[in-house]
Amino acid sequence: MHIEAHADARGYFHDRLERALSRLRLDVSEEARFYLLDLLARQLTAAGLDEPLVTRLAQAFATEEPHERFRRFREAGDGALHGCGFFAEHFESRGVSRDYVVGMGARAYRQAEQAGRSVRQPSAEIFCELADGFDGFACALADVREETALRTPQDIVRLLDRYRATRSPLLAQRLEAAGVFPQLAGRERTLH
Repeated sequence: MHIEAHADARGYFHDRLERALSRLRLDVSEEARFYLLDLLARQLTAAGLDEPLVTRLAQAFATEEPHERFRRFREAGDGALHGCGFFAEHFESRGVSRDYVVGMGARAYRQAEQAGRSVRQPSAEIFCELADGFDGFACALADVREETALRTPQDIVRLLDRYRATRSPLLAQRLEAAGVFPQLAGRERTLH
């Protein structure tokens, strides 16, 4: 096993995030790149989604104080984006679809942009980019996760199950990198 030393979490995630964004051919502003890198670093110590997304959004909508409202919407979007990228299986195992998480996260970021503008947050426009590109950014974070995750046999089986369900070329590449070569044959499209 190879162990890498990094002075900080941003240094650790920087190249991995850049490779993911490049592989996915995402057009991303420098501000969004910085935000995603910061999100990855912050989430190492964050509590995560301890409440359902719908509850977090409802609480944000019910918050009257403008700065707190902005903070709550931003955190709901951040939690959804990180969760969708790093813990998709967790949501799926509880019957929460990826599309639902993407929609709720994008909505949270759109609301964060509006709330940020109302309190003159200097970087409020970044949340519009995060909302519009939420699905792609979640895929990039999932790519970072795959690159940083330890590979156990159970991880490979879960990846194979996800590949079977989605037929994603990106998942096929990840399987091949782990030594599993999915091939679809014949009209039945069975996996070999």
